[in-house]
Amino acid sequence: MNNTDNNSISLLHAMYNEILSLKAGQEKVKLEMKAQIEELKLEMKTSIEDLNLEITALQSQLENRNISNQHTSPSVSAISSANTIHKPVSIFREITLKHIFKMISEDLGIEVTSNEKATLNMCTKLICDDMAAHPSVIALGPNPSWGSIPVALKKEMCARHANIMKDSGIDFTRCLGNWVSTARVAHLWRDRHKRLQSRK
Repeated sequence: MNNTDNNSISLLHAMYNEILSLKAGQEKVKLEMKAQIEELKLEMKTSIEDLNLEITALQSQLENRNISNQHTSPSVSAISSANTIHKPVSIFREITLKHIFKMISEDLGIEVTSNEKATLNMCTKLICDDMAAHPSVIALGPNPSWGSIPVALKKEMCARHANIMKDSGIDFTRCLGNWVSTARVAHLWRDRHKRLQSRK
């Protein structure tokens, strides 16, 4: 063999070793990625399980409050007229979050922070979800309008909303005719209805 052949063989050996090294590196990366994926799957599973437990706990609290509130909810006539909070406008559809936040601040004396806003949103969503699962609402079809829901059920759900908010430290039961809870539950329901209609 001449020097050229020797150099070629050495070069081929070097290339072969480099290929083996790259292949080994790729296998290592694959194993590491697989391990990371499995770890992420486990974390996601744990997070989902934790979230499901939280949802179950909230639903249980909601049911327990509903049972107790059936016996303790004050009627409109039982509320002292001196403590009654009237609607800022005559039409429910025209009641905005600005009206409600002003009432919470001025009439209830509670500073409206992100915590109060989150509480209001969460309680309203829970009531709407609970109402959507009610047999009489399910019987109306996949996307019933607010107007098609039985009045008695809407009153019951809005009363529950007011009591949950009261239990959370924001007393909506003082509002005459339960105007705050009715306005918020109706608004979220109508908003959901519009979104589902637009997807068709």
